[in-house]
Amino acid sequence: MIKKEEFLPQKIKRSQRPFVPHFPVFFLSCVVAILPTSFLQADFLLDDVMPKEIQIKTGVYNLNTAQKEALESWLNQTFVLKTTPSQTTHPLSVLINIDNGQRLQLSDNSIWQIAPSDVKTAALWITPVPITIKNSSDPNYPYLLVNTLSNHSVKAKKLSY
Repeated sequence: MIKKEEFLPQKIKRSQRPFVPHFPVFFLSCVVAILPTSFLQADFLLDDVMPKEIQIKTGVYNLNTAQKEALESWLNQTFVLKTTPSQTTHPLSVLINIDNGQRLQLSDNSIWQIAPSDVKTAALWITPVPITIKNSSDPNYPYLLVNTLSNHSVKAKKLSY
């Protein structure tokens, strides 16, 4: 039979308690919480991201140093600098195969005329076909449109953009 006293909590003397560093953990948490976010992200300067013509047009150029620094500080705390996506994030592809391979419209809406000797190859390209553009040695068709799936290429010249 279990005695009632076995389930009651026993008092532990202060000298028997394990050491728990409460104050340093609390202090460190407070310091991290009050750090400005500018330490955690890269700051930008208006002169680095804003052309002089735009600064003049918007009146930023007329601000004194203290005003410009205050504006930069507010912008850095409030906004994130937008980056320009690279061209590689949207690779080119054949969007429309026109007249059985005589012309190709690419995903950037440019239209290319295919060299007569390569029309049979281009006619087999079923859209969408991912491609890359390289230079050709043919002066009449100065570009190569390379099918990145099959590695076949066709000579082409740009008709429109």
